[in-house]
Amino acid sequence: MSRTAISITLSPVEQSLLHTILRRRSLPEFQKERVHIVLAAGAGLRNKDIAEHYPLEVNRVGVWRKRWSIAHQQWHTSDETLRPPMNESLVLQWLADKPGRGRNEEFTPEQRLKIAALSQESAEQNGFPVTHWSAERLAQAAIKRGIVQTISERTVNRILKKTTCRRTEAAIGSMPR
Repeated sequence: MSRTAISITLSPVEQSLLHTILRRRSLPEFQKERVHIVLAAGAGLRNKDIAEHYPLEVNRVGVWRKRWSIAHQQWHTSDETLRPPMNESLVLQWLADKPGRGRNEEFTPEQRLKIAALSQESAEQNGFPVTHWSAERLAQAAIKRGIVQTISERTVNRILKKTTCRRTEAAIGSMPR
């Protein structure tokens, strides 16, 4: 027994907005895919037809059709004086991943800052017979200080790379032009 897909009706303004979003060069492919799904569903295509046209799984098409429909219906039935205007930002918000997807952060921002601060101290002061930190020794020092229970060299490198990038961006931003 086949189920009937949720019907999507798009106004000319909404269609135009979705086409405008598709023309953005900076739009990631996964978002373009979702916009295509909504436009095709709005044109009356079935999930199976959409999935064949854009090589996707049928259930994935159904997920984005349903999410659009729910968000659009809630927006449409809300008080006109309180609802936000239909714009690119709102549409992309509707077509975004739900919060909580993916792996949770293993280390808190405070732990990351402490590791970055530790890297600014000398290795000799922390009991290592060398003049410069290695990622391995920095990981050992972070564990020894009780900042973290365990941490890999690779994670230490990622933390340092992010904090170095932020510091560089801040320094460039504060330079006179």
